[in-house]
Amino acid sequence: MLSFPGLRFPAFLAFLLLAPSAFAQPGSELGSGSAIPHGDHPLRTTEDESVTLNSLMGENGLVVVFWSNVCPWTERYANRVVSLARDYQPAGISFAAVNSNDSTRFPDEDFASMRRTAASTGFPFPYLMDDSGAVSIALGARNTPQVYFYSTEGALLYEGAIDDSPADSERARSPYLRNAMNQDLAGQAVEVQLTSALGCTIKLPR
Repeated sequence: MLSFPGLRFPAFLAFLLLAPSAFAQPGSELGSGSAIPHGDHPLRTTEDESVTLNSLMGENGLVVVFWSNVCPWTERYANRVVSLARDYQPAGISFAAVNSNDSTRFPDEDFASMRRTAASTGFPFPYLMDDSGAVSIALGARNTPQVYFYSTEGALLYEGAIDDSPADSERARSPYLRNAMNQDLAGQAVEVQLTSALGCTIKLPR
């Protein structure tokens, strides 16, 4: 059995979850850009509305987190993401979760399941269906969860993991996303701009 703190499952299952790309690959060039890639692409919310990432931009930025209804790593991070959103949305940083998994091959990633996930997790932000995978491809997302923090000007300020402890929030010592938002809100440069995001690979439509 492969073991992480608080999480145990067979090694072959871990391989399926993490292969072929266990770590995030950079999408946009960090610290640059004047628009979110594919920011005007329409996405369906679990409230059955059509929005774009650009339309969700907050006064002080936007965090996009790629998500899955069934990945054990997103399950481990759910409460942490909800907490971050509740802490920083009042400061003008909006949040959005995006599901780019192929629901034809993976029925648990379908729209009905997304609605149940949003309700059970208590997302205080939109959960968006990227059924073509276009947004995932445009941003360079590979895993769930993987986060992108954009400035209001569309510059990518941070990409990667939420923190340094995927399996156990109590063991987190480097809250990468929280630090990035704090630094940007304080008018400082983001010190750590890119980290590796451990998680399940996004299963794009074929």
